[in-house]
Amino acid sequence: MFDKWLPELVVAFVVSLVVTGLLRKWFLKIKVQQLVMRSNGKGPDHQAKAGTPTMGGAGFIAVVTVAFLVKQFFFGGMNPTSWAILVAILLYAFVGGFDDSVKIFEHRDEGFRFWPKLIVQIIAAFIAFSLLFMGDFEYTLHFGFFNLENIFVFGIFTVIWLVGWSNAVNLSDGLDGLATGLTIIAYSAYLIIALQHGNYDVAALDALVVGALFGFYFWNQNPAKIFMGDTGSLALGAGLAMNSLALGIEWSLVVIGLVFALEALSVMIQVGSYHWRGKRVFLMTPIHHAFEKGGWRMDPKYPWNEWQVDGLFWTVGLLVALLYLLIWL
Repeated sequence: MFDKWLPELVVAFVVSLVVTGLLRKWFLKIKVQQLVMRSNGKGPDHQAKAGTPTMGGAGFIAVVTVAFLVKQFFFGGMNPTSWAILVAILLYAFVGGFDDSVKIFEHRDEGFRFWPKLIVQIIAAFIAFSLLFMGDFEYTLHFGFFNLENIFVFGIFTVIWLVGWSNAVNLSDGLDGLATGLTIIAYSAYLIIALQHGNYDVAALDALVVGALFGFYFWNQNPAKIFMGDTGSLALGAGLAMNSLALGIEWSLVVIGLVFALEALSVMIQVGSYHWRGKRVFLMTPIHHAFEKGGWRMDPKYPWNEWQVDGLFWTVGLLVALLYLLIWL
């Protein structure tokens, strides 16, 4: 069983470790760096991170893609579900890369405008969805007591799922190593699930992602020497969403990706509350910044450092992933 995923994980780790280091040096040289950080007194002061290279996701995604294509060339037989996952990762990486480029080279805090970005994400989701037509795929949504098999409904659900989860992971990428650690846990869970389902192609692809992320983490751990940027976070979220769809366990991501969901939910609650009541619910959102600013007590007198926040969120991510594997696998 180890031969189905371990070689891919090890190779991706080693190559990603080297590639990320080289990419960091190049990005420093051409000034692909984080430019705008909070320093307005409303949140944790991250001004020291300004100038850190970003778009590091381009490195580990390139490693995963090249390794996948090499494996396909020499061994062939990759099924449409693995291709759909890879294409989702690549397309959302391009969206994130454009977003990062706008922020860096045009000195804009927002990057890609909301509506154009959303439209491109929707188109990317439909393209990834279309790849499932290449194989004998069942377009079925599972609702516990009944299943709904309708290609149109499944297509709409795919778009919502990919757009939603890609942005949820993106919101989680706010502290050194946080999103990297959480996605390592989530992709590892889907690696195990794919092995149990006998889908060794998806398992191999997930192993490549996990290995590449471990290599990237060496450079991304606190204090980070490079950030993944939207290039990495949007791509990783889309890949997780497509994993859950391709394996026919779409709702699994609600459990395995619970931390990502809570990050996104905290933002929605904060925005809604401020809009309708003129009051904020949390010290700051996404919720990891609230813990960074006020710890367990949500009191600015007792802030946490990034390692404490990372540790808490990784622990929750690991526990819910294990919970799913133990109960539903």
